[in-house]
Amino acid sequence: MASLAARSGGMLPRRSQTSAASLERAIDEDGPPAVAPAAFDASRRSQTSSAIPDHHCVEHAPEDAYSAELAELKESHKKLKQAVRLRVHKAMADHNTHVATSKKFAETSLGTIAGWITAQTFYFIILRGLDPLGIDRLLESFLARLIYAVLASILVPVLDWSLSNKMSDSEHFLADQVHLVKICLPMFFAWAWKDVISAAFALAGESLLIQIATALAVTSAMVVVETLPTFRRARQAMKERGGSDSLFERMVAMLGNLALAVGFAWNTVFSRVPKHFFSLVKAPMFVFMVQVVYYVLMTTFIILIAMRLRAWKRQRHQEKQEHAEAEKAHDPERGYSQLVVHRVSSIAADAEVAGLSVVISALHFVYAWAQLDTVNALFFTYLLRCDGPGTCGYQYNFYFALIATLVFARAAAAMKLEGRLTKWNRESAALMIKAFSMNTGWAWASYCKTAITDAGTYVAFDPMW
Repeated sequence: MASLAARSGGMLPRRSQTSAASLERAIDEDGPPAVAPAAFDASRRSQTSSAIPDHHCVEHAPEDAYSAELAELKESHKKLKQAVRLRVHKAMADHNTHVATSKKFAETSLGTIAGWITAQTFYFIILRGLDPLGIDRLLESFLARLIYAVLASILVPVLDWSLSNKMSDSEHFLADQVHLVKICLPMFFAWAWKDVISAAFALAGESLLIQIATALAVTSAMVVVETLPTFRRARQAMKERGGSDSLFERMVAMLGNLALAVGFAWNTVFSRVPKHFFSLVKAPMFVFMVQVVYYVLMTTFIILIAMRLRAWKRQRHQEKQEHAEAEKAHDPERGYSQLVVHRVSSIAADAEVAGLSVVISALHFVYAWAQLDTVNALFFTYLLRCDGPGTCGYQYNFYFALIATLVFARAAAAMKLEGRLTKWNRESAALMIKAFSMNTGWAWASYCKTAITDAGTYVAFDPMW
């Protein structure tokens, strides 16, 4: 706080400056001095004296005025300190949120790219090994994807478990590389099984019934997995013990990353609607307009469903806790019929909570693909007159990936800092933030695909990507 001498522009006499310094020290020490300064301003003394008619209070007026002014200054100083403290804390919290959001954004994007390029590399190697069998091309592709998914289901948990405690507290460059590998491993597993679903759809043709049946089967399998007590215990062990959990628990917990395959299956079903209109009219403007309408409708539908499902999930979770408490308080003398009822109700609540969690995660991926298809329709179809990223050159894919990185990263950080008052806005912000990071990785994956395809035109090499 500036001193009183400084407020006077350095024009106070030496004795007045000493008084001002004493006053300032008194304010900073949160208490008035024992004796008022001797050199109090004469004009202030006369004004105060004239304002008090009672002659018995005249000699105490300077001290009373000084105490009132001091109390006012102390209160102003306290409010100022509180305002500065709140401002600093908010700035630090915003900075930490921005750093955490950027880190999560980069990790998800990197995991998406690494998952795709790893899956494609192993797929190509396995496919070359299956060529001598001379089987149908689509069946061969499905078998190659399935073999890689089985290998990923075994090797990814083993690597994740073996690297769980490696250099966790080190700041060495190698520790950073180990951390990058660990955050990419779940995406290796998720992408492998997503490609199995994609190859199965290609093998079965464009049958809507088969696609719906496959989506329902994958969703049901995911719900069953998350309902199992073994899966819940394994996931809880990973959260509580970190790297001290067993390899079996790590393999079971890895099954929770199948949400990408579930989301891809349902996105294939839902995206048939705009693709039907695309087949009728090829005009770029029409394609873009249809995709925008589909994106708006799907966004509204997903947000409404997600809000209802989250409320339902909270209700079922509360009922599950009530059944668990009832089981603990059960009296054996009253028989086991009531215990069986509570146990069955608890299992049903577990299944419902698991099912709601799977559906919500799948809807997030469906939204992400709808968003990606919309920006692809704008950039590649409408502006560049291409059928999609795969038909445009790698140069345009590079420009698109660069623009998506800058825009999506900035938007994700800004939306994370903004406070959302309504449930609708909070749900929509959560959807977009998750989709931004995934779609950025997907944009770079498209660039890698087109760049590799272009490189294959200069050599006798078919990348089949």
